[in-house]
Parts: sequence; structure tokens; C-alpha cells
Amino acid sequence: MTNDRGRRFVEGAGARLEPHHPHFLTSHPTALGLAWMAGVVALLVVCDLAGGPGWLRASLALTAALPPLVATFAVLSQTPRSHLEYEPSILTHFFARFLALFSAFIFWLGSVVIGGAIAVQLTDESGTDIETAWVLAARLFAMIVPPVTVLLYCVLIVRYAGYLARLRGWSAVPTRHRIPEHFLSEAPRTRQIVIGLAHPGLLLAAGLLSTLVAIALTVRAENLLA
Repeated sequence: MTNDRGRRFVEGAGARLEPHHPHFLTSHPTALGLAWMAGVVALLVVCDLAGGPGWLRASLALTAALPPLVATFAVLSQTPRSHLEYEPSILTHFFARFLALFSAFIFWLGSVVIGGAIAVQLTDESGTDIETAWVLAARLFAMIVPPVTVLLYCVLIVRYAGYLARLRGWSAVPTRHRIPEHFLSEAPRTRQIVIGLAHPGLLLAAGLLSTLVAIALTVRAENLLA
């Protein structure tokens, strides 16, 4: 069961927006999402040429992913998990389990190696000076957290795009889907726009753009800290 309070919030927002949609937005929501992303890319290029601050570039990159992300949250929050269920083949089932176990092993091994390398580096650079060790530890923490956050964000985007592909397919305006009929049933134009913006390809493209910008900013920040 989906949350009743969340459902009332989504339906209330849809009812308030329903009378204000232009016809082009209702007919081509995915195309408008792509145009939005292209406009943000143009602003990013201008910001880079003008030497804009990093926080502005990060804000613009997140803005590019905002429409498909908000639409995705709205769709997935009102869709029961049972709508995603399907019968995988035996090969798919065990291959997915194998990938999960292998990924867990790689991450565990990586954490052990990175932890050992950090311990050695702290010992070499700080010696017995505890204060210096804490300063170095804080600097390493500041260098590690951003790329890990970007990685988790990228995984989230890919995972949500997979859910959307199973729920509504890859069509810009799907005629067959698994999205509940009660979702924004009282606001059909808003429903069509939200489903059009919650497109797996649009979400992947916007997520990739924001991820690339975040990686570039992270590398630049690490160079400044080094």
C-alpha cells in the first residue's frame, strides 16, 4: 500500500497544476525535458567559459536532472512494489545473485585495501603527532566522500531508470504501462506530463550529465586539496 498522505499531496499538487499546462507541454513532455537539459548544458558551457564558481556549476547540473527526478519520485512513490514483480528465468535469477555477491566481494576487498593504504599514509606523514594525524584524516575524508557520493548517486539513477523501464517502457507517451490507474486520475494532463518526464532515457541522460559535472568538480577539488 502506498502512503495515503503522500498520495493526497501528489493529487493536490496535480489538481493545482492541472489548469496551467500549455498544450505543447502536454503533448511532448519528454521532448520538453530534453530541451530543458540542453538549455542547462548551454548555461554550463557559458559558466565554464566565464570561470563561474564550482557551486554554481553543481547547482546547474542538479537542475538538469530535476524534472525527470521529481517526476520519477512522484511515479515510484505512488506505485506499489507488486507492479514491478515479474517471473525471471532461472539463468537471470542466479546470474543476478552472482553479480550481487561478486560486487559485494569487490567492495569489501576495496575497503580493506583502501583502509590499509590510508593507515600507512597517515603513519608515514604524521608519525607520532596525533594532531597532524587528525588533520590528515579529515583531509582524506573530504577527498573520499565526494566520489563515493557521486557513485551512489549514479547507482540510484541507473536503478530508478530500470524501474521506470519496467513500469512504463521507453515510449515518450506510453499507451501500455504498469503505473496505477489511480495515479493523478483527477488530473489527466498533469498525469501525462509526469509520466512523460519520468522517462528512463531522459533520467539516464540527465543523471549522466550531473554525474560528469560532479566528477569534474570532485577532481578539481582534490587537486586543490593535494
